[in-house]
Amino acid sequence: MKRLLAVVAFALAVAVIGSTTAHTVEPPSAQPTFTKDIAAIMFNHCAQCHRPGEVAPMSLLSYEDVRPWARAIKNKVVSREMPPWGADPDQGRKMRNDPSLSKAQIDTIVAWVDAGAPRGDAADLPTVPTFAEGWTYGREPDYILEMPVEFDVPAEGELGVQMFYSKVPFTEDRFAEVLEIRPGNRAAVHHAGVFIVDIPEGTTLVNGRLIGKDGNVIADRESPGLPSTQGMGLPGASKLLSWVPGRGVDAHRPHVGKRIPAGKYINWQVHYNPTGKAEKDRTRLGIWFNKVPVTHEVLIRQAGDPIATNRNGTALYRAEGKEIGYTYGGDGRARRAPTPNIPPYQEHWEIIGITPVTEPITLYAMSPHMHLRGKSLKWIVTWPDGRDEVILNVPNFDFNWQFNYELEEPLKLPAGSKITAIGVYDNSPKNRWNPAPHLPVYWSEQSWDEMYQAFTEYSVDSQLVIAVPRQTSQQQ
Repeated sequence: MKRLLAVVAFALAVAVIGSTTAHTVEPPSAQPTFTKDIAAIMFNHCAQCHRPGEVAPMSLLSYEDVRPWARAIKNKVVSREMPPWGADPDQGRKMRNDPSLSKAQIDTIVAWVDAGAPRGDAADLPTVPTFAEGWTYGREPDYILEMPVEFDVPAEGELGVQMFYSKVPFTEDRFAEVLEIRPGNRAAVHHAGVFIVDIPEGTTLVNGRLIGKDGNVIADRESPGLPSTQGMGLPGASKLLSWVPGRGVDAHRPHVGKRIPAGKYINWQVHYNPTGKAEKDRTRLGIWFNKVPVTHEVLIRQAGDPIATNRNGTALYRAEGKEIGYTYGGDGRARRAPTPNIPPYQEHWEIIGITPVTEPITLYAMSPHMHLRGKSLKWIVTWPDGRDEVILNVPNFDFNWQFNYELEEPLKLPAGSKITAIGVYDNSPKNRWNPAPHLPVYWSEQSWDEMYQAFTEYSVDSQLVIAVPRQTSQQQ
């Protein structure tokens, strides 16, 4: 018995030693390094903004750049504050320009920081990306237009949206696959938009400003005699794009473009915020032409506007539970009842834009624009059979990060569908951005006022365009 127990004890000891040995000799999982694991994440998801000359406060293009910020980067990606992105990942359609990190990428960054943020082997470092200087989009534009004059922004005061004009320099209609607005002075530019207009008969241009028939300068949107953007083709054709914090690049599909018609004028609409010192600005527009034949023209409207080819008809807004008529007459001009002001201390105040789809369209992108009381904006498609589908939900709207949400797959909407956009505003003390919860909020251009602009990019399926691109060398 003693011999048997000794044999069993010996066997157990061997088994334990063998198990321990096997465990200790198993190689540990490799720790992430900057060169092998982190650099690619930084280059693909961060460097567009985190590079010299761009909006982010530090560059993230090298180990020396990244290492001092390693712990802050970990905290920001774990909380999903960075990269910034407003769409709810659990509700809505997938977006092709979503910069969000996967869980595996976040876990890799966490493991790297917790391991002391090692550099790694230089041979593992991927190629550092190159960018066209001064442009967010990755290469130099095919054509660059500048605001016709440099504008002097006063140190103080309240400015309306400034209006400048320049002639479209093309002898034939051109189509842009990508457009980018670049403010010359981001500190002073609050927002900007570029539109196509006709100059009214009897007016003249002097140094980029429109002189009305009465001899006065049409300097801002409050001036009489403002040119109409109607008559520019299909509804939604006049607007090229907008710049607000977080966005300013519209990238369309290769066969879908934004028309820039010959013989018309570019209307630069720029809203400036004085910074406390005199500033200057000369905003630019970068154009990347379509390289393949264009089949459809991109149009831009906001929820609540009639879309497709019909200029007549009625769409609806609802606020405070009441319907607000928004009627378009045969002249294409909107006639809308005033929107109620947002009352003081309202934590959940809704405005709803409802657009009937009168003929088949293809939807490409959506862009919410609100101001400091903006809380959320949601797009819902109602299909002809009555089904409701949320295609985009921005549950925590951030005025500092306003994106153009590009559908990964264009969405075909048949006639009989409906697009509804629900905007929610918080005018209560719970809103940390609210400058005055005890006051009503009016609808106007300043950040302390409000806007409701649920922009939608689409094309009308029946409106075929056969435009063959031509080679254009880089010009300015």
